[in-house]
Amino acid sequence: MALVTSAILSACDMPEGVVLSEPVLIEPAIAPASAKVAPTIAPTIAPAPVPLPPSRNSGRARRGVVTAGDIDDALNLAAFTRYQAKSRKELKLPMANLSTPVLAQLRGADGKPAPGVRITLRKPGAQEPFYSGYSGVDGMISVFPASLGAGLLREVELRAIPEEQGAPMVQRLKTGQRAQVQLPFSGDWKPDFLDMVFVVDTTGSMADELAWLTKELKGLTRQAKRAASGVDIRYGLVVYRDDGDAYVVKNYGFTKQQSQMQGWLRQQSAGGGGDYPEAAGRALASAAGMQWRSGKGERLMIHVADAPEHNNRAKTYLQAARKAASKGIQVFGLGASGVGPEAEYLMRQAAVQTGGRYMFLTDDSGVGYGHQEPTVSCYRVTALTDLVGRVLRSELTGRRIEAAPSKVVREVGSYRNGVCLN
Repeated sequence: MALVTSAILSACDMPEGVVLSEPVLIEPAIAPASAKVAPTIAPTIAPAPVPLPPSRNSGRARRGVVTAGDIDDALNLAAFTRYQAKSRKELKLPMANLSTPVLAQLRGADGKPAPGVRITLRKPGAQEPFYSGYSGVDGMISVFPASLGAGLLREVELRAIPEEQGAPMVQRLKTGQRAQVQLPFSGDWKPDFLDMVFVVDTTGSMADELAWLTKELKGLTRQAKRAASGVDIRYGLVVYRDDGDAYVVKNYGFTKQQSQMQGWLRQQSAGGGGDYPEAAGRALASAAGMQWRSGKGERLMIHVADAPEHNNRAKTYLQAARKAASKGIQVFGLGASGVGPEAEYLMRQAAVQTGGRYMFLTDDSGVGYGHQEPTVSCYRVTALTDLVGRVLRSELTGRRIEAAPSKVVREVGSYRNGVCLN
């Protein structure tokens, strides 16, 4: 795993900066961001690893062809809530409260979608907002008041605040219904910064997959810089294993130094684990607690994993996602080989309530172990590099970017701009 993200940085020509924090080791529970706890190894022998299914295309893997698809559940919320309720019953895992969502699209005075508009949401008549943030890609807003602790609301008060001096536009919206909101001013999404944190499972089952991911993720940072010229980029790294391993969670904080990030990555190796669940919730909580920047910028957390948190700690994963949402951090899950229903269920809930997407590897390339089909009715398969690059460019430009027809390897269901029509 040592190279899982180094390739992202190898193509980057970022200027050198200042390391903002040293690695924080957590064993066995999450420590404060400033803590340095020496890792310990439990004096017990871990259970034998659970074997993963063999690749469906064994022996035919070729370098640079890892394939993936994705689902934007915020654009398919009715289907997602059905999936969420069904999976909760079958898996007996906790469920985020996504009732009475605020769903809207902002359009500027020019009639075009308005991403990057500062907004607040309040209970009608309340003095203080329960949510502050920015409209997302294509001017979309998907906020879940109940998940944020605001309760089940029938209406909310939306305030859209212009960058130039002037009064905010105030409009009441009914929850649970997607609304079109016309602004008296235009939106202009030019993010000042990008904070991008990788949360990576480094247990033994990830070794082969992460080696392939290293090859596929080359040049993503360069793509980000091309999409948003002048954007100030910081990198963060959180790696984790499980109880009884050499460490549970290591949090390296943020850095602007490419060489420092690469040094962190060179220290890693894939090992430990031994059973299916890992410390995913504790790692996500550690990442959400980092010193993210506020203001007009992008805050992206990319969680690479093939296993969920333990059942008795699954709630910590959703609590971490709720904390991320309150800070404007978007969680993008990437389900690797061996990912099962429990991990998909938790990762998709984190993505939808933070405005991210759930991405998943597919068997189309023949790379690695077999990959489970996701529980979605439509998606397009492209190279993983193409998918993650488009996600980054979409977030940084404020407009959804779809795959070129020549890049689509396979299509499932009826897909149109992220929406499943069947």
